[in-house]
Amino acid sequence: MKRAIQVIAAIKTISMFASTGAMMLTVFVSMFMGRDSIPISFIWQIIFLSLIYGSLQFIAFSENTLGSMSTTGRMALLGVLMLVALAAFALIFGWFPAQNPANWLIFAGLYAAIFFIAILVFRIVFKLGGMKYNELLIAYKTRHEN
Repeated sequence: MKRAIQVIAAIKTISMFASTGAMMLTVFVSMFMGRDSIPISFIWQIIFLSLIYGSLQFIAFSENTLGSMSTTGRMALLGVLMLVALAAFALIFGWFPAQNPANWLIFAGLYAAIFFIAILVFRIVFKLGGMKYNELLIAYKTRHEN
């Protein structure tokens, strides 16, 4: 039971960050397109996609799943599975005219660009955080060597 609560809490946290980012992106794009509101149905779609993303990310990066798969492999798997989920939502909810192959190319290209930017930002933040903790560790060791 304790493990189930930890899993739910982890998925909830990931989903919260995902939904916040998705809403910010949606608001930005809507403003750019001259819209002054976002339909409630689209907000629900973002919430459900965020829960899907949180679940997929938890599965992809949990120590208990996927064995010894590399981080790059895990990111690629997450990227492909999320693209499939987004494509299903785009098709089901009519985000764009699905009959035109060019729309799918634009959709996949935008997704890939956003996904790679997110990975880049994650790597930079992770690297800076690691550098900060290395400095703190060196300072700690220096204080306690004397």
